[in-house]
Amino acid sequence: MNPALLDNITHRHLRIHTERAAQRGDARHFALALPAEFRQLQAHFPIVFQLVDGGTGFQPVALFGLEEGQNVFLTDTGWDAPVVPMALQRDPFLIGRGPDDSLQLHIDLDSPRIVRAHEGEVGTALFMPHGGFSDYLDHVVQLMEHLHAQAQQLPAFIEALTRHQLLEPFAIDIETPDGEQQRLTGLFTIHEERLAALPGAALEALARDGHLLPIYMQIASLAQLPVLLERSRRR
Repeated sequence: MNPALLDNITHRHLRIHTERAAQRGDARHFALALPAEFRQLQAHFPIVFQLVDGGTGFQPVALFGLEEGQNVFLTDTGWDAPVVPMALQRDPFLIGRGPDDSLQLHIDLDSPRIVRAHEGEVGTALFMPHGGFSDYLDHVVQLMEHLHAQAQQLPAFIEALTRHQLLEPFAIDIETPDGEQQRLTGLFTIHEERLAALPGAALEALARDGHLLPIYMQIASLAQLPVLLERSRRR
């Protein structure tokens, strides 16, 4: 990774590959999913929880495949789903902090989405000829602001789930094309019985804090597991 503060002088000619393709970094089997997205994502992807590296907490992710590098929503013609998680949309941009702690937009200059000189004038421009933001960059700025705001709410959501012991481990059983049985582990989901047994005051607090809706959306998203398994089997 080679992050750089984006500016309209140094990067005035920079262009971005915006299509969804394996060679652009989209061959991944999951992406971070934020609770504010669960309503849209649950109709297309299973949403599960994984332990963060180091085992210090959990993060929700949308599953695109069953093994490293597998994305069953990626086709020869692009992305085969109506929505794309914000964490995937943001590539190759990042949020940084300025000396005054203000938010700054950075770009990963090593990203496969950067159009290289030998590729010519393909891709989408970031800046207008006279330095103003392109429509695409305006969209990116709005996306990153929303992504950052929603990411600030994630720790409180995870804390509520762990406080009420609502996360339980589960596994996905997979049958390979040659009939071999495999199991995908290390995943967590909402413990429905424990959720139903919570006292009214706890449920009211979860609803008041905006946590109850994404909880139910995560549970609903598991209906997409058979779809994911079938897409994987057809691959």
